[in-house]
Order: sequence, then structure tokens, then C-alpha cells
Amino acid sequence: MPTRGQVATGDDGVEDTIARIFQQVQGNVASHKKNVVQLHKIHTQCAQQSPSATSRVKLPGEGQFNETIRSMLYRILPLKKGTTVADRIVRFIGSYIKYLAERTSEEQQRSERGPDTEDTLASKFVDFQIRTFLKGFNSKDKIVRYRSVQLVAEIVTSLGEIDEDLYNVLRRSILERVLDKESSVRVQAVIAIGKLHKGESPRDADDEDVSLVDVLCDVLQHDVSGEVRRVALLNTPTTERTLESIISRIQDIDDGVRRIVFQHSLPQIPHPRVLTIVQRERILRTGLGDREPSVVEASKNLVLKWVETLDGDLLKFLETFDLVGGDVAERALSALFDIKPALMDAINFDGAFWNALTPERAFLARVLVDYCIKHDDTARVETVLPVVTALAFLIQTFYNRLVERVRNKDDQAIPSGSLDLKEMISDQEASLDAEELDLEFIVGELYRMAANADYGDEIGRRKMFALIREMIGQKSLPDGLVPGCLDVLSRLSLNERDFIRLIVEVIQIMRDPGTDLDQELPPDDDTQVEDTPVKRARLFQVPVEKSEDEVKRSMETDMRCLSLCTAMLERVMSTFDENSTLDGILSELIIPAVKSKDPAMRERGMVALGLCCLIHRKMAINSFGLFLNQVEKASPTLQVRALQIIFDMLTLYERDLMKPRPGLENPQEQIVEFLLGVLGNSDMEGIQFTAALGLSKLLITGVIDQDRVLQSLVMIYFSPETAGNQRLRQCLSVTLPIYACSANRNQQGLQRVVIPSIKILSEVYEELEEEQEMVAPVQILGTLIDWTDPRNLFDINVNTHDTNYEEVHIDLAIEMVTSMFDEDAHRRLYIQLLSKLYLPPGIDDNKLRKLKYLASSYKLNRPFPDSTSKNAFDRFLKTLDKNYVDILNGISEEESRKLEALQDLFQFIDELVPEEGVSAPVDGRRRPNKTRTNDVTKKKAKRKRDSSDDSQNEGAAASPTPAKRSRPTRAA
Repeated sequence: MPTRGQVATGDDGVEDTIARIFQQVQGNVASHKKNVVQLHKIHTQCAQQSPSATSRVKLPGEGQFNETIRSMLYRILPLKKGTTVADRIVRFIGSYIKYLAERTSEEQQRSERGPDTEDTLASKFVDFQIRTFLKGFNSKDKIVRYRSVQLVAEIVTSLGEIDEDLYNVLRRSILERVLDKESSVRVQAVIAIGKLHKGESPRDADDEDVSLVDVLCDVLQHDVSGEVRRVALLNTPTTERTLESIISRIQDIDDGVRRIVFQHSLPQIPHPRVLTIVQRERILRTGLGDREPSVVEASKNLVLKWVETLDGDLLKFLETFDLVGGDVAERALSALFDIKPALMDAINFDGAFWNALTPERAFLARVLVDYCIKHDDTARVETVLPVVTALAFLIQTFYNRLVERVRNKDDQAIPSGSLDLKEMISDQEASLDAEELDLEFIVGELYRMAANADYGDEIGRRKMFALIREMIGQKSLPDGLVPGCLDVLSRLSLNERDFIRLIVEVIQIMRDPGTDLDQELPPDDDTQVEDTPVKRARLFQVPVEKSEDEVKRSMETDMRCLSLCTAMLERVMSTFDENSTLDGILSELIIPAVKSKDPAMRERGMVALGLCCLIHRKMAINSFGLFLNQVEKASPTLQVRALQIIFDMLTLYERDLMKPRPGLENPQEQIVEFLLGVLGNSDMEGIQFTAALGLSKLLITGVIDQDRVLQSLVMIYFSPETAGNQRLRQCLSVTLPIYACSANRNQQGLQRVVIPSIKILSEVYEELEEEQEMVAPVQILGTLIDWTDPRNLFDINVNTHDTNYEEVHIDLAIEMVTSMFDEDAHRRLYIQLLSKLYLPPGIDDNKLRKLKYLASSYKLNRPFPDSTSKNAFDRFLKTLDKNYVDILNGISEEESRKLEALQDLFQFIDELVPEEGVSAPVDGRRRPNKTRTNDVTKKKAKRKRDSSDDSQNEGAAASPTPAKRSRPTRAA
């Protein structure tokens, strides 16, 4: 009997002791630590044994130990994923190997032996177990493959070093399992690769082998399983080599993958400046705008980490963004204020702060003011913003600096001299341009803060009013600052009419410098244009003859006036008739600009005229043809503008523009025809995008409801010709599901165009060229089925008047089965997706009978493409019989033939002629009578000949020839 501290090492004693250990560790994890120590004692004592000559045991003690462990692990191989006892044993083996490696390393350090002097206890045990379970990698049983790869992955995760030969064998085997068809096996393979790549150097892999890091990146981007991508992301290091692959996962379809990117991968970046500005903005724009709250929260924590990396300095944080290019920095600041409000108190907005304004400081102050106003924190707004008078002086100071920089740049001329001198002057110009942009940005932010200021102080209001009124009349005011300046002036005006009058007066002064702008203006609402300082007779007086310089200056003035006019009209909500001062602007400025030959002038004039039409109904009706003409003949830029105006007018004046008029019986048909022509025939991506977006809006709002418009959008979306137009694809990927799922009538409309669209798109797919890309028809039909699923309606209760909202898919099923009778090429496609249709209880009995009789007749009269299709069709029929047995067996076929609703169905079925290759019926049902079938066939042929003769006699007008479809997307 062994003494205390020893373990029985006899043949039966070792096996029994190890069995008891495994019995304990599969019960709970708490006993693992003590059992690891106990197992190590057994292992050490077995290793010290040598086989005796008289012993029946053929293996030495260490070999017996390894065999016993292997036999224990063999028992968990058939256990499915998720079996707790098996997972605990795998975890225990990993803990033991880790403990064994640590003890072996300590012994080597005490004995001062190198790690490669001889085979150690750990290396021999690991080598034996890995080679054993590598055999299970190629098992036909997916459970055995899963457990084998799981055991090897756990061993690899826990070991310290491994033999080079074994490493090469293990590497090849694991790379094969990365491509396993079972996602659970791939997960374990990725875990193993995540451990192995840490010890891999570039010279370890052969020339034809790929790096393990590249394998992880490939799995991360292309594996179809979200679980595999999550594990790959957790095991992929964040380095310069893998950064782009990791960033690409911020738009992954799996919420968990996106969350891990922001929680685990991106926080490993040591400093935000490691990323480019484009990468930083892409990360935060996507993360802060994610639909999943947990991803948004992780994005906010990432922003906070970046700020903490910069010592909590918000100004340094803002320097890492392009403040002019977008709203990412503003959203990031708002996220910081949400997650850590104490940051709002970190900066003292005193006089020194405002006197030393930089773009970052101005941006920070403006965003903080907007954030406080949004959250009704008026006390903090008063703390941040200076008084109105001081704010007016700030605007004046930085505006004067801006004007001075512009003048200095205009006076700067590159002299003719040495190359070094020219380069120096060029550098100075670049510096002046950068400083000019900074000052323009600061003034713009001050405008936005002034628009939110409190003008209870009359002195400050007068000072700000005088300043803004003077600034908008100066030609040195950049066009980018005009909208902000008008926002402030709108806030300071008495009402909208007074605001329009002020802008008109400024335009008059700019075109006629002799007018006194400071003349007192009547403030009441009854002011007419005759009361203004310039009489109507002198409005917009144009000299009879002008020199070239005068013409140039006049065009520059008109461009500035059009900029002011456009910005004003964008802020006007009252009608054109309520503001008589706009008549002079229209006749003397806007109309001449529309007629101008200068493209820039004409574009601004068209935009201004379009804005006038939005507040003047009669003008919109009279000018609609002008904008249609511009779409056909103008430049691409102006075409886009004209299209935008057309869609706005159609949305606002639908009844007026689409009602019949003398000489125009069906204007809606002509307008739709024109817009579809623009969508299908234009080669410009911007024009296609604008047309698709406008038509989608008209469909969603119900302005137009024609099926051919919907079919054209569907075909444009899936067409290979629009694969490069990402804006159009992104637009339709949002608008088409919104349209379909917003109302049942929309789903019914989409259901009517499914089969016609699939027919054409399938032909396009078959004729694809090598360089073209297109989604397969099975995926297209699957997407359309999902969009027409009545369960995906946004709010079914809103459509309570639609009594048959659940019958969309049964109508689609009838159309699919009916099409299968005549379309050989699409039979496999339709049969494959019949099971995806939603056929709920409580739908119309006659529709169910129609579908059943059609499906049964198809089985009797048409062959199946292959055995897989036949089995799928049989399963569909069985499901139909099972779910609706009471309805389908309620009346006989003879009684069904008497129903008026099914007369056309049975006439169609009786006229069917069986195709070759259809096997004889085995269910006792009779075939159609051959004599009757022949008679029916002869009658059909005679009717066809008669109709053909009639059509030839009537001429081409009675039977229009379909358009030649060279480009399928345009034929829509």
C-alpha cells in the first residue's frame, strides 16, 4: 500500500486513479487545481518507472500514463458541442499541460539546462497527445472533428514550446480545418491559429505558404459565420498589417463582431494619430451611427480612451479631425459630453480664450453651446457665450483679419526670378491660404453661435444688426459664410417679410452702388417696394454699354446677388404672393441668369428659380417644362440640379402637374416615361442616383404608383451595369425595403413585378461578361420574397382596412407555379424557393385550392429538372396538405370544377399537354384524354393562326413591336 504522498502506480492502480481524477474534474471546475497537482504526481512517478522483465505490461510507466490519458479523452470525442462534462475535461487537460510546462521550465532553470538539451516530460506528453488527435481532423463525423480540433486548440493554447516537425504537421492540419464546412470546427481552428501565429516569424513559412496572420485576416473578412468572425477578431493582433481588415469589420452584419471591434481591437491602438484622418472619421462615423445601442456605447468608450490618451485635452483631440469636412468631430464631442459631463467644465471660457480663438477653440465652443441648448441647459450657455456686444466685436475682429488676408493674397505676385524665390513665394501663398481657411471657419462658427444668442440686450442687438447688415453687402464676404450670416439676420429681423426686404435692399445696393444703405427703413409690416430708398423704376438698372472689365465685375456682382437670393429663398416659408418685393428679384436677376450663357450663372439662376417655384404654384406649373428641357440638354451638373427641382415640384404640386390639361390628356404617363428614360439611358452616375432617389421618394409618398416604375428600380438595383454606382446601390438598398414594408398595397405591387423582373434578370445573368459582376437569381428572388413577406410590415395595425394583407405570398406562389409550366430555365429556381414563402392560416380557400391543383397538375404534366427539385417540390406539397387538410379535402375536384372562381384554372389545366420525360402517374389520377388533348391543341393552333392573320391585316399600329433590349436595365 503506498504511503501518504505517493500514488499507486500498478497497472490497475494508475488507470483507476486517473479515472477517479477525470470523474471529479467533469463534475465541477473548482476541483481542477488540486487534481492537476495530483495528476502531475502520477505522471512524474510513472516517468521514473522502468519496465521489468517479468511484467506483463509492455509499455513503460510513462507510456502507460499517456495511453490512459488518451483512452480517457477518447470517451469525449462522440459528445456533441455544448456538453458540459466534455468541455470541463478539455479545459482540465489545458490546465494540466500549462502546469506541466511551468514545472518543466522551473526544473530546467534549477538544473541550468537549456530547453533543447533533451526531450522533457512535457514535450513528450504534448507530442503524443497532439499526434493522436490530429488523426481525428479528417474524420467523417463532424462531432469527432470538432472535439479533436478543440482538444488540440486547448493544448496549443496552454503549451510553451513545440517541436519544429510537430509544428509543421500541426500547422498544415489546422489550416485545412479552417476551411471545414462546420462553423464549430472552424472556430476551434481559428483559436489554435491565434496561438500559433504568436511564435511565427516570416522565415518560418515556406514561399508558397501564407502567413497565419494573413489567414486570420482572410477568415475575418470572408467567413460566412458570425461566430467564426468574432473568434478570429479576438485572436487577430491589431497591427499595421491587420489594421485595414479590422476596420472593415465596423460594418459587419453581425452585431457582436461590430461590438468586439470597438471593445477589443481598436482600443489596442496606442495613439489615435496612428490612424489617418480618414480612418478616424470612418471609425467614429460608423460606430456612433450604429443601430445597435451596445455598439454605440462601445464607440463612445473608444472616443473617451482616445481623449485620455491625449491627457484629456479636448483641443488636441479636435486637432486629429477635419473640422470642415463633416460632422464626425461634432458627434464625437457630443458623445464625450454624454459619457463624461465633467469634460464640459475642463475649459474656462474667459476673455483669454475668446481673444486667442483657433478653429479648434471656436468649434469646441459652438458644439458645447448647441449641446447645452439641445439639453435645455441655459445656465451653461450663459457661462460659455460672451455678451452679444462682445460677440459682435469678436465677429468684426476676425472678419477684418479675414479680409486683410484676402487682400494680402491678391497683392502677392510671383516675381520673375530665381526658382528658390518662386518656391518661397509659393510657400507663402500656401500659408496664406491655410490661414484664410482657418479665419473663415472661425467666423462661420461665430455666426452659428450668434444665431443662438440671447438678444434681450437692445444695445447688443443693434450692434449685431448693424454689423451683419454691413457684412452681407460686402463682396469680400466669402460665399461659404453667406448662409450663416443670413441665419443671424433672420434671427434679428422682425419677421420673415422684414427679412426679405432687408436682403432685397442689399441686392439693390450691390447692383446700384449709388443707393444709400443706411437710409432709415419703415419697420412696419405694410412696407411696400415703393417705400424703399430705390424706386421701382431704378431697380436693377443696367447700363446700355459696358466694357469687358465692367461686364466681368457685373457678372461677379450678379453671382454674389444670386448667392444671397438663393440663401434667402431657402429660409422663406411664406408664399411668393405675400412678398411683393420678390417680383423685382425675379424679373431683373433670376430670369436673366437662367438665360445666361455662362454655366455657373445659369446653374445658380436655375436653383433660384426652382426655389421660387416651391413658394409659387402658378410659376411652378409654367416653369416645369423648362426644367424638363434642362434635363435633356444642359450640362451634367445642371441636369442633376434640374432633376432635384423636378422631384421637389412633383412632391409639392402633384395634383396640379399631373392633372389633364388641354392638349395634354395624360401628363402623369408622359412624366413617368421621361423620368424612366433618364434613369435607364443616362451614363452619368450622379444623374442615375438622383433619378433613382427621386422616383423612390415619389413611390414611397404615393405620388406615383405604377408597377413599371417599381420594376425599373428593382432591375436597376440588381443590374450588373450599376455595380460601380455605389451611391445608387446604397440608396435603393434602403428605399426599396422601406417602400415594400410600409404598406400592404406596396407589397402587393412588388409581388406583381417579381416574376417579370426575375425573367429578365435571369437572362442578363446568363449573358454576363467576364468582367461583370451580378448577384445570382436565387439570391435576387430570395431578397424579393423577404421584401414581400407580410410579417415584415412596419405596423400591420395601421393597415386594418387591408383584409388580405397575408395573402401576398400565396399570390406569388400561384404565379411561380404557373410560370413553371412554360419556363424550363426557371423551374429549379422557383422550386428551390417555394418553401420560403409564408402561407399562414386563415387565407382564402379558393386560392389554396388553386395552388394545390396547379402544383398537382405540374407534377403530372411537367418533368423536374433533377431529383433534388422533385424532392423539394414533394415536401412543399406535403406541407401544403398537412397545414390545410380541412380546406383541401373539404370538397372534391368535381365540386371544385363547379365553382365560378376556379373556372379559368380548370380550363388551363384541361388544356395542358404533358411534356416528354414525365413518368406515369402512380396515385390513380387519370391523365387528360389524349383525343381531347389533341382537339384542344388543334383549336389552340387555329386560334393562334387566326390571331396572327388578324394582326397582320390590322397593321403595325395595332400590335406595337417591343423595343429592342440591348441593355436590360434600360428596357425596364
